[in-house]
Amino acid sequence: MSDWKEAKDANGRVYYYNTLTKKSIWEKPKELVSQQEQLLQENGWKAAKTAEGKIYYYNLSTRKTSWTIPAFDKNTDPIAKKESEVITSAETTANRSISTGEEKKVLEQTAKEEKSQYANNSKLLNVTRRTKEEAEKEFITMLENNQVDSTWSFSRIISELGTKDPRYWMVDDDPLWKKEMFEKYLSNRSADLLLKEHNETSKFKDAFLKMLQNNSHINYYTRWSTAKRLIADEPIYKHSVVNEKTKRQTFQEYIDTLTNIERESKEKLKEQALVELREYLNSILAAGSPSSEAFITWQQLLNHYVFDKSKRYMANKHFRILTHEDVLIEYLKIVSTMEFDLENEVSQLRLSNYTKDRICRDNFKSLLKEIPIQIKANTQWSDIYPYFKSDPRFLQMLGRNGSSCLDLFLDYVDEQKMYIFAQRSIAQQTLIDQNFQWNDEDSDETTKKAIEKLLANDPKFKKDDEEDIGLITDGIIQQRNEKIQQKLQNERRILEQKKHYFWLLLQRIYTKTGKPKPNTWDFASKELCETLEYKALGDDDATRKQIFDDFKPEHSAPNTESAAVGVSSTASRKRHLSPSVELDY
Repeated sequence: MSDWKEAKDANGRVYYYNTLTKKSIWEKPKELVSQQEQLLQENGWKAAKTAEGKIYYYNLSTRKTSWTIPAFDKNTDPIAKKESEVITSAETTANRSISTGEEKKVLEQTAKEEKSQYANNSKLLNVTRRTKEEAEKEFITMLENNQVDSTWSFSRIISELGTKDPRYWMVDDDPLWKKEMFEKYLSNRSADLLLKEHNETSKFKDAFLKMLQNNSHINYYTRWSTAKRLIADEPIYKHSVVNEKTKRQTFQEYIDTLTNIERESKEKLKEQALVELREYLNSILAAGSPSSEAFITWQQLLNHYVFDKSKRYMANKHFRILTHEDVLIEYLKIVSTMEFDLENEVSQLRLSNYTKDRICRDNFKSLLKEIPIQIKANTQWSDIYPYFKSDPRFLQMLGRNGSSCLDLFLDYVDEQKMYIFAQRSIAQQTLIDQNFQWNDEDSDETTKKAIEKLLANDPKFKKDDEEDIGLITDGIIQQRNEKIQQKLQNERRILEQKKHYFWLLLQRIYTKTGKPKPNTWDFASKELCETLEYKALGDDDATRKQIFDDFKPEHSAPNTESAAVGVSSTASRKRHLSPSVELDY
């Protein structure tokens, strides 16, 4: 078996390479030449194809062409010799009466008719062959006439000029010489041609992009420095007058296009992978659905079901493009969907139980009205719980959504409190209208009985029982006691303020002015009797004397409630303090 193999380059040209030595040549090696091809070569003939792909034969020496395989000397062609013998035998049998001279004449006439019938008058097949030195000028002229420039590739010259211009075939079957002439032509272009090419940037870009597309070694990740080595021998790069910046920009545009195509391809692949991943995860997480006891966490999924932890996952080649983040995002989406479904299910359950909850609450409210004791404003939960703790209407309320039994009870108590509060306001006005006199010497119990008796005889309280009237009365007495305590507290605070202002008066006179403090209160009272601080204490001369005796000029003010207020003595001169607090009745 031969080490030579036939192949085609990016332009479709056939060449041969040796798999052992890695050598490549244009000419077909002898190991691959068939017996028929060898016979043609030995007799100066070669086979070729027209632009339409039809095979013809031409002689390198005589310049003759033929559509059929030429007939060679029978002595040199064993195959033809054998065929000739068979034909001769047949002809002898069929034409025994024809003489040898006549037979020769018939054969020559037949050959002449066949040659006339199949003669090819194409200019491409009847080109006058010339030497390379003779053909060089005409070949370059052919390139000029067809306006060939650096944007042309040699494959384009073969496909376009080789099928229409006979000058291409003046030197037969030597593509390396023709390519060399093409390079020479590009190197010797005139200034006008160079300027014209320089101005046709768009034409250059189209041809440059086409050249890049035909180069299978240039990919979306190829850099310009690498690409320059790959296309260094390309005519459009080597001989173009376009500057390096334009070439690099055109290359970058091509790379950007390849990058976009690659990105779109990866996006489509990733989208397909994500679709398959969702199906895969759904099949796994179905075991952890709300209807099952356990739910598969992310850590469990990572440890047992994805990436190198799962043969099933690794068997899918689409999953190789996915990252941990991609899988996590899809996992969270599925979990969110499951949570949303759960919430909807719970909402549906709540909606279906809403009517039952409302009915149970209404039944418990009826139960509160049916117990042996009547719920008042001061009733406690412990007072009524023993009466219904085993009642089905109470037990059905346990665990229900909305208000609990205790909430309903407290709502009922609040209603009673609001009623008592409203009745208390009416009762206070009634006491004022009846000119009820409060006696501070009487006890709260005596006062309560007197008020209850007065309210019991009033038509506005006919619907209230004794317990309600007692609660109303307790509230009135409690409110009055609170106001009395507030009045006493205000009086004590005002007295402390007056005592503090008087102390500040002593400090101002006997400390800041440097005036010595009198030895006796009688002498000092004569000096202070006209001041506001002195008069504010009224007839309480004992208090004034006590403050005077305790005052020492070198000490600061005493720590009293009024000291925290921080009212100055100047303010005491301007504001009159009144100890009176009026009551509503």
